[in-house]
Amino acid sequence: MRDVFPPPPERAEADGALRDAAAEFAVAAGAEDVVAALDRAVSRLTPPGSSHELRIRLLEDSALAACRRPDSGEPGALLPIEVDIPGAGPVGILLVDPVTAATPHLRPLLEALSAQAALAMERIRLAAEVGRYRSFREIEALMEQTHDVVLIVDGDDCIRYASPSARNVFGTSALRHVKLVDFIDAAQRPAADFLLRHVRSGVAGAGESRADWTIRALDGRAPVVEVTCRELHPGDAARDVALTLHDVTAQRRLEHDLTERMFHDSLTGLPNRVLFAERTEHAVAADDGLLAVLLVDLDDFGSVNDSFGHAVGDEVLHQVSRRLRDVIGGHGVAARFGGDEFAALVQGAGTAAEVEDTARHLCHSLGAPIRTSGGTVVVCGASIGVATTAHARNVHELLRNANLALRAAKSAGAGHWRGYEPSMTDRARQSELRADLGRAVGDGALFLEYQPIVALGTGRTVGFEALLRWQHPTHGRLPPGEFIEIAEESGLIVPIGEWVLATAMRAACRWHTAGQVRAPYLSVNVSAQQFRSDGFVDTVAHLLTQTGLPAHRIVLEITESLLLRDDDKVWHALELLRARGARVAIDDFGTGYSALGYLRQVPLDIVKLDRLFVRGLTTSRRQRDLVEGIVTLTRALNLDIVAEGIETEHQRQASVATGCAYGQGYLFATPMPEAETLAWLAEEQAAFAKSSFGPS
Repeated sequence: MRDVFPPPPERAEADGALRDAAAEFAVAAGAEDVVAALDRAVSRLTPPGSSHELRIRLLEDSALAACRRPDSGEPGALLPIEVDIPGAGPVGILLVDPVTAATPHLRPLLEALSAQAALAMERIRLAAEVGRYRSFREIEALMEQTHDVVLIVDGDDCIRYASPSARNVFGTSALRHVKLVDFIDAAQRPAADFLLRHVRSGVAGAGESRADWTIRALDGRAPVVEVTCRELHPGDAARDVALTLHDVTAQRRLEHDLTERMFHDSLTGLPNRVLFAERTEHAVAADDGLLAVLLVDLDDFGSVNDSFGHAVGDEVLHQVSRRLRDVIGGHGVAARFGGDEFAALVQGAGTAAEVEDTARHLCHSLGAPIRTSGGTVVVCGASIGVATTAHARNVHELLRNANLALRAAKSAGAGHWRGYEPSMTDRARQSELRADLGRAVGDGALFLEYQPIVALGTGRTVGFEALLRWQHPTHGRLPPGEFIEIAEESGLIVPIGEWVLATAMRAACRWHTAGQVRAPYLSVNVSAQQFRSDGFVDTVAHLLTQTGLPAHRIVLEITESLLLRDDDKVWHALELLRARGARVAIDDFGTGYSALGYLRQVPLDIVKLDRLFVRGLTTSRRQRDLVEGIVTLTRALNLDIVAEGIETEHQRQASVATGCAYGQGYLFATPMPEAETLAWLAEEQAAFAKSSFGPS
């Protein structure tokens, strides 16, 4: 607390402090420099060891916030130091603590410093204004050189600033205080308004946004601009938005033209195959009633080009596309797939009968004569395939079914239409499998699995049956029942059968190394065509020699239907193979009862009882008596019998009760890859060894 004011400083020291402060004010570059100069000057003017507090009042400071009365009781209250200048009023910028302000001899010195500091701050402000003006003019000059338009719009979407290049887009650069949305195409104004609000929202991702706008210029043009906008000062109450507009009119026009070419036929202007598939997919997804696809193929259109030239052919295609559109109407989609192929999507059909009427009408319309501009008359009918969503779950099936129906229509002759029928899929699948089967062996798509044949009394594996599989690229895993008949009809069964024999024999050789006392035999199905082919017996003998597999370990399975034919060539082949040591089994025995008499005549070793008989053992006494009779006959002929398709323990017990020594089925194991057969045998061997010699 100061009881007595300290003595005034020396006059020379005070003058020096003011001169030094004035010199520093003259070179000050900012408010911080002014404050530092003031602090040094006041420190020199006050006695050593005394304290003071000061700051300067900036333009943005409010009067109430900048200084408060010392008797207000608020901490940090500072008093303004000002001096009245005639004609200018109070001038000053310095704020000091009350004690320093109350020092009498300091007051005039502080007023002088305050006035000098005010002049310095004004000089700094003016210099900054000049700098900003120069920068603005430089930016303006740069803006003149760029085609992009820069706009600043305020919170009311009025243009506050527009760069000089704005006249290239808007037809004028005098845009101050004009509503931006007034220049935007009416259809895009709601979206533009949303975009500006989104940028101002401050939500994540709204910092910078883009859009395309069509500008309605004052000179009548309608340029398309790519707009990038961001908030000028995020968080500021003014909510000004800065926009950059880049003229992309030519670019968007080129993109539109390229898109049109990509998705439309250049000759007729109709949608092409890609766009048609997309429209169809959208229609199917909408699931709005019955949907139909019509595929159209012009009959013998090639002769039109050959006879009259391509110019006439092009005009015919134009006429066809026009008739197609007329018949389909505005609720459908007409397309050209290329060449002489067209398509139509019919939407909103109430019934299948309406779709058929449309197909019939289209067939009649396209069959009518076409007169070209040169006077040439061309009759060019069409074949039409029709499919609806009644038999299709998706676009792929819908188009596939229409294509199958088109094939049927073309097979019926020119000028016909046909609707899809489910039987067409079966025929098409057979054709597809026939075409793919020839590549299956070379592609590695065919493979073998092996199912154990066990002794019913002990459960020990005595053999494996090789089962052919096909991993089709489209239809997945196929069992032999779906393609063996195709292989036999096409003649592919012979090379496929040879591959099966070679592959299975090599696998059987590896079973011998699995630690078995008696290695399992290999059972392979052989078709009648293989037996009838020249050199089949020699092929088997060659493979036995090549692989080293003992002949007694291979069993060739033949079907019962083969036995019912008096085919000397087949029977002779069987005798030769048995003479070489191979064994022969009859597969699926019991499906043809007349085969019983052949058991005495045909060279056989094993009878495999059909699974239908095995199932009947537990449900039919008559079936059981019949099986017992078959078993008695096979024993008399010294033949082994294998019960096929055993799936339950009850069936196994019934098979044993009727005298069947061996069995095969899911009760024991499902078919397995070759690698698993070795593990199967090793595990079985270990189990039997433990039961025979291990502790009980």
